[in-house]
This record gives sequence, C-alpha cells and structure tokens, in this order.
Amino acid sequence: MIPIPEGKIVIQFDGMCVLCSRTVRFLLKADRKNKFLFQTLQGSADIKSIETVIVTNHFGRRYDYFDAVLKIGHELGGVYKMVAIFKIFPRSWRHSMYMWIARNRFRWFGKRQTCYLTDESEKGKFI
Repeated sequence: MIPIPEGKIVIQFDGMCVLCSRTVRFLLKADRKNKFLFQTLQGSADIKSIETVIVTNHFGRRYDYFDAVLKIGHELGGVYKMVAIFKIFPRSWRHSMYMWIARNRFRWFGKRQTCYLTDESEKGKFI
C-alpha cells in the first residue's frame, strides 16, 4: 500500500459489490471532514479476502470486518458514532453478523458487472 497522508484514512472495499459501492457513495457525501480515501480491494495486491472492508489509518493500523465499520462511524462523528452501540455485543457475535451479511450480499443486493468506477468529482478521493 502507498503511504497514507497524515490525518487520512484509507477504506478498501469490494468494487464488484453493490452494497459496498452504495456505501462508498454514501461515505463520499457524509465525509465532511475530508478524511477518507478509497481503494477497491481488486486494486490492492496485499488483500487476502474480499469478504471484508479494510480501514487503515496513517499510522498503519488496520481495522477489518465489523471493527472497520466501528472505525468509520467513529471517524465520521456526529450521529454516526452511534454505531458504537454494537460494542455491547461480544466481538465474536459482531464478526458472525458481519460474515452473514458478507456471504449474502450478492444475493440480497446484487453484483456489479464491472468494478466501481469514479466520476470526475471523486477522482481525488481514490487511490
């Protein structure tokens, strides 16, 4: 992975997943602090699984699965920090719930025919 600028967070996602792509579109609008950079997992050489979203901060700390969702909510701030309520559940339960959604995401939301493509206004947010 390329060096991450200070104060930035990279979100790696499955570019073929409709749920993931829609979530990225939402995050592009919700990221008022301009913290997030994005990369498709298909464009990364160091990824072992596309069943997870991976969040990496500029210190190199990586978060995956539900921990990545918690980190994104924390970084967005405001009402999105409420996702932290899920910390009351054991980590194994959160992971199981995340994997259940990950395994069924194509059936429920569909799969893109091509990898997520940015438009001109988003290009600076993608690695």
